[in-house]
Amino acid sequence: MADFHGHDQHGRDFELSSWRGTPVLLVFFAFSFSSVCGDELEQLRDANYLFDAAGCRIVAVSTDTSFVLREVDRQLGLDFTLVSDHWPHGAIGAAYGAFDDKLGCDRRHSFLIGPDGTLAWSKQADLPQTRDMHEHLAAVHYHFPV
Repeated sequence: MADFHGHDQHGRDFELSSWRGTPVLLVFFAFSFSSVCGDELEQLRDANYLFDAAGCRIVAVSTDTSFVLREVDRQLGLDFTLVSDHWPHGAIGAAYGAFDDKLGCDRRHSFLIGPDGTLAWSKQADLPQTRDMHEHLAAVHYHFPV
């Protein structure tokens, strides 16, 4: 899978390849404060301890700025990494085929990346459709049993 650089919700540099050696659930979402995206982020927050127990880290990516991601993190009490795909706008999503250039945002695509950096599983959903994060957790357990 493509490596990428960005900034997390705290403005710190983030590089996906720095997490090699552990599975990563890479979740693209459109807009932090939309009802569907908020529901998905809350599902991830509520299940994060289960992903963590399975040895999997969560990285959620949106075209929102780091400032917006910091606020959604503060309001929802998230305990995982949010990465801004704001500038160059949509470049991370485009590298994964997740950027919608007509809407100007990342679509609901999920990628489970193995410890060696290869794709283990992926899922796509339409923008108004909420992804089931329990299905994502099942994929983690299937591909990387503890």
